[in-house]
Amino acid sequence: MNGRATGVRVLAATVLLLFPLSGRGFSAPAGGAPSQTPASVSDGSGEERRILLMKQDLEKEIEENKALLEKIDKRLSLYRSLKKKSVRNLVKLYESMAPRTAASQIDVMSKTLRLTLFSGMDPRKASRIMRYVDPRVAAEISAQMAGIPPTPGGGQ
Repeated sequence: MNGRATGVRVLAATVLLLFPLSGRGFSAPAGGAPSQTPASVSDGSGEERRILLMKQDLEKEIEENKALLEKIDKRLSLYRSLKKKSVRNLVKLYESMAPRTAASQIDVMSKTLRLTLFSGMDPRKASRIMRYVDPRVAAEISAQMAGIPPTPGGGQ
């Protein structure tokens, strides 16, 4: 038996395992072994049943995941709502402070928090506070609000 005939048999067996043909056997190439019928080919209904069960399991898992995703979306929505409310309260707090006091605290805040506060503030109240903010910090806040990255060294 030559190497090519063996390769063809292996390929044919692989194809039959991957793509079973209900009740049909295959014949080996000329001069080869008699026709064979693999178990997966002779019992096509068992394979179909297995695939159907797998499909049902996947559909069940998809439904469970959809329910979980819906639950996560609800919680995320609640979280965002609470966060917005907290930010609004924080903005009101800083707007009601004396401008110098608010400015001294804003000078030491993180850039993200500064931007959040000034973005939510009434412009008149923000401008009163901005008068007392450190000039470098004021430049950073202005650049952030304009969407421009601040330049190192104070804006040259």
